[in-house]
Amino acid sequence: MIINTDAIVLKTFSYGETSLISRCFTKDKGKISFIIKGAKSKKNLISPYFQPLSFINIIYKENEKRELQIVSKVSFVQIWTQISLSLRKMSLSQSILEISDFTLEKNDPYPDLFSILIKTFQIFESGDINENILFWNYECKILSEMGFMINMEDNFDSELISLKTNNKVINTIQQLINGNISDIDFDTISLDNKKKISKFLYQKLCFYFDGFERLKSFRVIKDIFYK
Repeated sequence: MIINTDAIVLKTFSYGETSLISRCFTKDKGKISFIIKGAKSKKNLISPYFQPLSFINIIYKENEKRELQIVSKVSFVQIWTQISLSLRKMSLSQSILEISDFTLEKNDPYPDLFSILIKTFQIFESGDINENILFWNYECKILSEMGFMINMEDNFDSELISLKTNNKVINTIQQLINGNISDIDFDTISLDNKKKISKFLYQKLCFYFDGFERLKSFRVIKDIFYK
């Protein structure tokens, strides 16, 4: 079967002397690994398409018996020109890619989450909403799309109970859950409350996804997130 689908490149690494392996989050097929033969050859111009964060359209002939699919044709859907100019946006984008790569199962489509991911990067690009809020929002969407929606009425959630007296934190988390991110004024959230929101969402991801605490990108984010 010929598959024609949009995709975000999550991670790419060398394979042998001339080839690359690229893991992509595709709209229609979920996380798929591709082998790009001869990609490192000087005459081959395909490798730029498979840089992490690239938003591309891929055409390939699906072979369910293969671990690595072979690309027939690839093209850019959108090129991010502004994200690469900001260390904060690049760091948060790389962390979002790492979160997605870690939590997504192979060949398991999440079309709504894919749309949210694309929208997140598009707003990163436009700068219409604070990038920290977008990052929190994506964390919430990962949880909800995979069946772990935060229940604000859970009286057995010790982490949530500890925040109950902090109306600003609770209201912000509720807005994130509801998707009302444009209503969140990041500048009115104190540094201490920002840390509490970040810690709460991080703990949720660690609880539901075994080994999540080993993700390297969060070490970088802790250094830049509040500067």
